Amino acid sequence: MEAARMLTEDRKNQILRELALRGSLNAAEFARRMGISGMTVRRDLAFLDGQGLLQRVHGGAVAVMGPPRGPSRQVHGNSGGAASEPGPPALAGSGMRPPARQRPLATIGMIVPTATYYFPGIIRGAETAAQELGVRLVLGVSNYSPAEEQRQIQRLLKSGVDGLLVTPSGETLANTPTLDLLASAEVPVIVVERSIDDVMDDGSLESVRSDHVRGAEIAVNHLLALGHRKIALCVRESSPTASRVLEGYRSALQKAGIPHDPAMTWTITTDTNDPEALRQEVDGIVDGFAAAGATAGIIHNDEDALMFADLCEARGLRIPADLAVVAYDDEIASFGTVPLSAIAPPKFDVGYHAVQMCLNRLGPRRGSRLALQRVSLSPTLVIRDSTAG
Repeated sequence: MEAARMLTEDRKNQILRELALRGSLNAAEFARRMGISGMTVRRDLAFLDGQGLLQRVHGGAVAVMGPPRGPSRQVHGNSGGAASEPGPPALAGSGMRPPARQRPLATIGMIVPTATYYFPGIIRGAETAAQELGVRLVLGVSNYSPAEEQRQIQRLLKSGVDGLLVTPSGETLANTPTLDLLASAEVPVIVVERSIDDVMDDGSLESVRSDHVRGAEIAVNHLLALGHRKIALCVRESSPTASRVLEGYRSALQKAGIPHDPAMTWTITTDTNDPEALRQEVDGIVDGFAAAGATAGIIHNDEDALMFADLCEARGLRIPADLAVVAYDDEIASFGTVPLSAIAPPKFDVGYHAVQMCLNRLGPRRGSRLALQRVSLSPTLVIRDSTAG
């Protein structure tokens, strides 16, 4: 009985580790990998959901942000949960602050464009590093607004943070008011998940990001290894990642001796706030793939990839028999009717390294001439049914 109980605890811990690293978990896929029944996994998910440690969704679970949702949770402070002073609230939840009796080594501000799609993984990485290093982490969300981004930076600096982690709302900081603010800041600044290669500053900025050029190359090389030569790409116009995914796609094809075919690259322009128009546009892209004779496609991002796969199925195109599909982001790719292979940027590691880099600037050698870092981390490929033989 004791051995069985320990096995149960091991399973639950493994589930929570998977969610901490990836942000989501496909129950059937996890069961196969662990060699256990789907019913056992679903039972564990139900228990952990009841404890407020995850949120069950169709086919699996996703990580929860903030404090546990369990029924025994006690909330201290005013009824609205807001800070008594203006400014972005500190992230709540296990590990976001050191123990109450332990003074934090530093307070680091973190500004992200959104706390929903993609960035929860980066926030979790930063949260984990903050917990381990005894750092207080304070979060601001810009909602992809440059004006709000600048307001958040000013408020955090005014509040006396010791360092800043900033993900700009746009693809580049070059020639922006945000760059002027960051370059003039008197605290260490780490630019997160954006390149600063084209930024002219006084040499004070550091960065850590996913190598999306390499991620696209990995996707193309995977499909080439499966025998595909007509590989199409679809990216979202509004994404700051799109240009680098396109660069990696073209680079990999060029290295394979395959000339670039404009008919094989597509861009989604419709906003997600207009779902019917978006569906019509993606449906037209499915037609475009078919007309170009594509046998495989890379779709950025997961949400568009799932819609694309559904529309393929609706017109009788079989995945992967008629069209192999690789999604890009791996946030929810595993939850498709056909689980999608996906490129997974190292989101957790990006957040973790960002906090470490910032704290290094605040350590014993603070003020000395440490070499500035521009760290680029490689994504990985998660192979699922959409590219299986």
